[in-house]
Amino acid sequence: MSNALSTLSNVPLRPFFQQQLSMEEQHATHVVRVIARHGDTLTLLGNDGQSSLKLPGKWRLQPPEEQPIVGDWLVMDQQNQPLRWLERLSHLSRKAAGSGQQTQHMAANIDTLFVVSSCNRDFNPSRLERYLALAFAGNVQPVVLLTKADLVDEPEPFCRQVESLHRGVVAIALDARHPDLHHQLGPWIGPGESVAFLGSSGVGKSTLINALLDQKSMATQAARADDDRGRHTTTARAMFHMKSGAWLLDTPGMRELRLGESNQGLQTLFSDIEALAQACQYRDCDHERTSGCAVLAAVASDTLDARRVRNYLKLQREQTYLTETVWQQRDRHRQFARLVNRVKIDKFGKR
Repeated sequence: MSNALSTLSNVPLRPFFQQQLSMEEQHATHVVRVIARHGDTLTLLGNDGQSSLKLPGKWRLQPPEEQPIVGDWLVMDQQNQPLRWLERLSHLSRKAAGSGQQTQHMAANIDTLFVVSSCNRDFNPSRLERYLALAFAGNVQPVVLLTKADLVDEPEPFCRQVESLHRGVVAIALDARHPDLHHQLGPWIGPGESVAFLGSSGVGKSTLINALLDQKSMATQAARADDDRGRHTTTARAMFHMKSGAWLLDTPGMRELRLGESNQGLQTLFSDIEALAQACQYRDCDHERTSGCAVLAAVASDTLDARRVRNYLKLQREQTYLTETVWQQRDRHRQFARLVNRVKIDKFGKR
């Protein structure tokens, strides 16, 4: 898919980034945006159009979080060599799929994250909470798009479920092929805005993006009828410029979303539970069996959804595991091994 914008000559730099340039830099340098990255090669868009840049050696030696990613703005000298990148307004990241601890840095300087789900069996509030936590942790506004609304009699219950997850979260039920799509998303796709799309495979994300870009070159595949699931139709992150003047980032569909270190995101998403926890009788209350628990009391009185509490505790446990140091993990494993040995001795009289 080609980029709808051939140069940046008519795209003003937003004040947040403009103020980071010194007077000398404003006259002697120019700014480009990273619109794709493949390995150590960046695809850039600047006043002279698209170009490729091999990541300089000094940057390749830096840890991944200190390397430019899609969405970053780079300051280039007159020889088109990178000098630095501008401070980020936002930063989306997650743990890579699998059981490893590697962090995947997804995008920078995104204003709105469109979380795409659908009005069918893909709809999963606990999964949506993961996406919302990722957005809040990255300082990005989430908006949930519920596709395939034309296939259900009443999409409103789906919207209400989403909006109950956190005060202020907007949910929009839509048909990805409806001609009014640009108008529905108009508040978030104005000139200079940067939006990203995340969602499971088969929820209509590629169809949405094709419609917004007025193109049909992105491969799409229908969801399987037996389980409403689809297959990945996007294989790499890439940023495009829309006719409205907004930047659009597409990402591959996800079967699994492992949050990175997202304590701040979880605190924001579950602020109601965090507030209730302050009223628990014991400071180390586990919100599962401890007496005097204000959270459990709210669940018992039907003022708090038990599912949300279970997911909150699950995500908190994941955060504890992710933030453990190597020494702490080894110590936990040693303690577990000692416990196993004691059980063996008690049961069999030997190790």
